[in-house]
This record gives sequence, structure tokens and C-alpha cells, in this order.
Amino acid sequence: MDKIRNFSIIAHVDHGKSTLSDKLIEYTKTVEKRDLKEQFLDNMDLERERGITIKLQTIRMEYEGYTLNLIDTPGHVDFSGEVDRSLMASEGAILLVDVMGGIESQTLGNYLKAVDLSIPVIPVLNKVDIEGADIEKSVKEISEVLGFKEDEIILASGKSGEGIEKILDAIIEKIPSPSGNKDSDFRGFIFDSFFDDYRGVVLLVKIVDGKLKISDKIFFYSNKVELSVLDVGYIKNGFISSKEVSAGEVVFISTGLKSIKDVVIKDTLISNISSKPIYDLKDQKSMVFASLYPTDSSEVSKFREAIEKLSINDASFNYIPISSPVLGFGYRCGFLGLLHMDIVKERLSREYNIDIFVSFPSVEYKVNLNTGEDIFISQALEYPDLSQIKSVEEPYVRLDIICQKDIFGKVIDFVTAKRGEFINSEFYNSSVNVERVILNFDIPLSSVIYNFFDDLKSITSGSASMDYYFIDYRKSDIKRLDFLINHEVIEPLSLLLHSSIIEKEARDYVEKMKEIIPRKNFSIAIQAYCDGKIIAREDVKPFRKDVTQKLYGGDPRRRMKLLEKQKKGKKRSLMFGAVEIPSDLFIKLYSRV
Repeated sequence: MDKIRNFSIIAHVDHGKSTLSDKLIEYTKTVEKRDLKEQFLDNMDLERERGITIKLQTIRMEYEGYTLNLIDTPGHVDFSGEVDRSLMASEGAILLVDVMGGIESQTLGNYLKAVDLSIPVIPVLNKVDIEGADIEKSVKEISEVLGFKEDEIILASGKSGEGIEKILDAIIEKIPSPSGNKDSDFRGFIFDSFFDDYRGVVLLVKIVDGKLKISDKIFFYSNKVELSVLDVGYIKNGFISSKEVSAGEVVFISTGLKSIKDVVIKDTLISNISSKPIYDLKDQKSMVFASLYPTDSSEVSKFREAIEKLSINDASFNYIPISSPVLGFGYRCGFLGLLHMDIVKERLSREYNIDIFVSFPSVEYKVNLNTGEDIFISQALEYPDLSQIKSVEEPYVRLDIICQKDIFGKVIDFVTAKRGEFINSEFYNSSVNVERVILNFDIPLSSVIYNFFDDLKSITSGSASMDYYFIDYRKSDIKRLDFLINHEVIEPLSLLLHSSIIEKEARDYVEKMKEIIPRKNFSIAIQAYCDGKIIAREDVKPFRKDVTQKLYGGDPRRRMKLLEKQKKGKKRSLMFGAVEIPSDLFIKLYSRV
């Protein structure tokens, strides 16, 4: 174990983490040069296209007689759960800061995660070979803001390879070897899992105590389900089996499991039923909810299988089956954020070739009933009768925004207009010769999940960064908004919104529905309904045939008689005619999100 080092690389999005990982892999000759490709650890096409890491990955490297296990992490705030688990499986971390971007919101957030776990952090200033970079000022910023000594900060470039040897030496010198007992009962921490067509469910495990070999019998601590180890080993350029693995190692375990129901991420694998868990199980709470339906009803079974397999690869994704009279069978799904939701939708489309419809995203509200009971709801259909409700609470998050000093007033106005409450600010000099400020707000999560980051980037010309985390539930004036088409409530369209924005949203929706719903021979009323009254209305005008075109003069009463007859015919049509709601109404309506 003295020759093992387990470490993660943490950074803000686009600070060069994947490029640095590639250079470490190349320098240690872990993968043959002919097999190397950019973003080597990013296995998904989506990761390569978007230039972001979505799933944590692990790879074993050998250097100067030491075994280095790199557990790569995502940088986007939606995938912070992956970062948490990577750090929990590591004894140390490399903190990467872009020389041009400086310290960003997620730089701070991820650094604090490492501090909370009491693991050593190695500060690295990346992209120092960029022309015009003020390296001295960047080093000073890292020192002042994060508290490192200036001589601790390693200057590096993931592109050119500068500083790579210093980073590897620092990993060996500053990150401790794993602690544990090879001779005690086996215990392993499950930090991730994925589904392999040939191996079934594969667990990624950091072994804390004991040894493990093929055919050993082990158990999940949480549910005591027994497993037989079909294969065990480590990952380099593919799976490499080992006869035996022991404490301190980061390994894969092939279980042969075909079902996800028994797999619990962050659980402890044990060989002795009476063993204690490594970490307490705390599920990462979903923050955003949406309903997913296959657009082709004949693909329901294929859709069900895809959702189940996807959940193995993504521990933070959860779902329950639902059914809609309009959209058919689907799932109500929980996500960490909008990017996470978008990634799941894309993966279902690409990896499983299924076209899906995603409903309007919402958050989970806490409803306090008159009986004293509290219930949590994430969709309007679950909203109780008003007579049963004592109060409603919505989730609030602490929002940290880093922006240039000269535009912070604009940012404060933007956030407060979204129901945010300004808490605090702190100024510091940036490595890009621009004074910057950290702004802290408390804001409803519902205000953050819809286009917030895009709008923030727009008003700050792309210079701001943000991070947020859940703090608590607070009482709020939440109302249910229903939509009626020809006086019939269309329940899948119903929304839960704050009273301050409900009238504007109602007007926007009925105007858009007016453009989408096809015209008939009769007028179609589109109404938004809240608190027992109609708050917005639009009408789809009927087709009108010119019944007077054959008239060429004469008594005007003939003209009026024909028009009156046409009017009566339209009333009968309204009584018996069904309004055609197009199947893509929901897709077009929600295209604004």
C-alpha cells in the first residue's frame, strides 16, 4: 500500500482537466501512443462534442515504481455528485486553475469539498504557455484567495506537457498512501457503476480493507444481497483482470447482475455480514423533475429497458412509472439540473435510438396539510385541494456568482428580479487584470433551473460563472395554473408557479397555444385558470366560408339571412365537434425551455 496513490483532478468547467489527464496518461506511458486520443477518459460522444466530462472515470498509471489511480471528475455543477464520490475514493486531489479564467465559482466549490474531506490539495496553474498570461498575478490570486503558499503552486500546461513531471512528483510526495488492513475482512467503497453488454453490471470500487479474488462471495451492506465475483481487476486501456486485489487499490468488479434494483452507489461491499459501512448512505437529492414519454407508443418496452440501463450508469438519476391519457406510458424522473436532464435525453436518443418528449421541468415543493402531515410534490397533478393546504414551501439554494467588478450591479438587479435575495459580496483582484467580485444570494431553485445561466452569460458577455447548493425549504405563495381548451382542462399542461409570475406565464402560454392549435369551423377558446377564475384567454378563430359570394345585389336581408344560418351551423358544430389537440402541442409549447 505504501506504493499506491489515489487522486482526483478537480476544476471549473473548461479549465483543461481532460487535457491534463491525457498528458499524465501519455507521460506515464499507460496507453500506447497509437491508441491515445484527445479526451481519452471521456468515453461518450456527448462528452467529446460538448467538451465536458459527464461521467467520472478511473485509470491506473505506473510511475517511478508507484501505482497512481486517477479518478477523473466532471466540472459542471449538475454533476457535483460525481465529484463528491471521486473525492471520497481518493486520498488527495489536484486543483486545476486556468491562468486566463482564474478562480471560478466551481473552483471554490470543489476545493471546499476536498477541504471538508480533509484530503491534501495540490494547486496547479494550467495553460501557462498562453501568450499574454500574467502568471505572477495568477499565482498571487491563488495564494490570496485559497491560502496556498506561492512556492506550492505548480506551473503547468496540459497541452505542451510543461510541469507534468512536477505534478507526478507532488502526487507521490504530498498525497498519502491509502490506510487499511489487508488481513482483515474485505470492505470496499462503491463510487460508481456502469452496464456492460458482456459483463452485466460493473462496479467501480475503492478497496478499504482485506483482499478479493474471482469467485469470492461478497454482500451489499445496505440490503445484504449476495454477489459472486465473476471478474476483478483494474482499468488501463480496457479491463485488465487480476488474480487478487487488496486494500488501497481502485478496481472494477464484474458481478453478472442484470438488474439495477440491488445496486446502491456509495454503498459498502463486505465479506462479513457484521462489518461496518465505510460511509453513511445519503442519497443525492434530485433537484429538477420532468416527465419523459416515448413519442412512438410502440417503443414502450424498449424505452423501459433503456431507462433501467441508463440508471445503472447514472446514480443520480431516478424515476417512477406514470401514465397520461394524452401521452401514454412514461416516467417521472429526477435530475440534478437542466444540463443533467438534457444529457439523459440525448443519451436515450443516441445510445438507445429512442425519440422522447420531455415535459416542462419543475422542482419539488413541500406542502403542509391542515392535518399536520407534510407531502412532497413535483407536478401539478399531485397538488391537493386548496381546502386541505395549510402552507406551501419551495426549495431555496445558495447561489454564488463570480463576475467583473464593473458589472456586479447589473448582476444583482438580474438576480433580484428572479426573486433572489442578496446576501454578501467580496472583492478580489483577478489573474486577468480585471477586478472581480463574489456575490452570494439566496434564491428559489425554480428561478435557477430555467434559462438562468444562459441569461446570466448574456448580460455579462460570458464572463460570469456560478455555482449553487441546496440550503432549505421556505414558505412561498405557490399556485396551480390549469389550461382549458374549449372549456376542458388539459391536465398534462398544468403547472405550479409563484403568484408573482403566474399571470405573465399564463398570457405567454395561451398566446403560444393559439398559434399551435389548428383552426376548425368553430371558435376554440383557450383559457388559463387559477384560484377559481380565468386569468388569460385567447381564441382560435374559425374558418369562414363566404356564403354570400353567389349574391349579386337585391334585398340585403337575403345576405343577413345566410350569415345568420351560418352562425347557427357553427354553434351546432361547437356542440358536436371535437377539438383536435396535435401530438406535438406539448413539444412546441415547451420548446421555450
